[in-house]
Amino acid sequence: MIKQTSGAMALCFMVAGASQAQNAGRIGMGSVDLIPVLDTDFLHIDNVAYASDEDAAITSWVGVVSPQIRAVTEISGNEVELGYRLERGEYFSSSADNYTDHYLHADGDFVFSERSKFTARANFVDGHDDRGRVYSNGFGNALAEPDTFRNANIDGTLSYGNVSSTGRIALSGGYEVMNYDDRSEVLEFRDSAFLRFRDREYFRYGAAFYYRVAPSTNLVVDANRQEITYDETQNPLNSLDSDENSILAGLTWQTNDYTRSFAKVGYKQKKFDSVGRDDFSGVAWEVGMAYQPVSYSEVKVETSADTRETNSDADYIRSRDYSVSWKHAWVERFTTTARIAYATDDFEGQAGTQRQDETTKVTLGADYNFRRWLQLGIFYQINERDSNRDTIDYDRDVIGLSAKVTL
Repeated sequence: MIKQTSGAMALCFMVAGASQAQNAGRIGMGSVDLIPVLDTDFLHIDNVAYASDEDAAITSWVGVVSPQIRAVTEISGNEVELGYRLERGEYFSSSADNYTDHYLHADGDFVFSERSKFTARANFVDGHDDRGRVYSNGFGNALAEPDTFRNANIDGTLSYGNVSSTGRIALSGGYEVMNYDDRSEVLEFRDSAFLRFRDREYFRYGAAFYYRVAPSTNLVVDANRQEITYDETQNPLNSLDSDENSILAGLTWQTNDYTRSFAKVGYKQKKFDSVGRDDFSGVAWEVGMAYQPVSYSEVKVETSADTRETNSDADYIRSRDYSVSWKHAWVERFTTTARIAYATDDFEGQAGTQRQDETTKVTLGADYNFRRWLQLGIFYQINERDSNRDTIDYDRDVIGLSAKVTL
């Protein structure tokens, strides 16, 4: 792993030395600019598989190498980007957790006139869930390797009006598919009737209307619908297929060039096709406030309430998330970041005692721009989950060193 990291870094240095005539961070190839980036992390994790206090925790050093290449060009004056990122993680004391993930993305911003534009985003992930996460909560140590999946999505937004218009409307639509790889050892360990039926697709569309009530303040009404369909179901009369409808209203405002905030509160409904599932209807919200008194220091406060798809025998998960972060540049090259996040997950509609989780994550980090093309960092992260099911509890600390190399 160390040889892989060193070799990749050496290659990036060679490319940087050979392209001094290029713009900073870019390689010009005709009408296309190539932007290579190399991220590396060296971590120590004291609970690799998210084991509870009742199980033995695996401790390991981890090396992560993540090279990325982005190709940027213009089509009729509109910027288009295509990118690929590879991420390879190797655990020195737990080879069962090694992984290789692939990420592809394509973005385009198309301006038709002063008032109308179209934004498109497409992503593909050939990735993994760490042992003990998502569908292996509470029994990560029992898996022979991480759970793997493929996720693809495409989203587009057509908007009419600009920031100075009295009224502005945005129409959006998207499609997403999630497919997990079959795992015989998981099916033998856990109820196959649950794990076989997690592949699904999403079809979503919506509209947002903005009305300027002050030079820097807009009233917004946001309405969305999402249709969720599972590929298979054990009992056709009790599927997890559902339709979600939400409408939120609130304000967006921009105090100055550095501070933007929004607050939307409204109603969310999740209705299952099956009468045997518990539908949801209740309050939903999205609030984000950024306070930046000076250009080099910013405080963010964010909170949201929504529903998520179940990863257990529940019908759905009712989630509430809260976070506060502070980023401060002490000098031109040295920046620190502190963030605390708290989340509650209520698993609704399951038989017996309902599961309730509380998760806390604290992250402290510091980055130093050693050179224009080299950023070094260090971070420490505390993860803790308390649940009314003892096998789901975990404590997990991560300390890491990072390096980001560009041209």
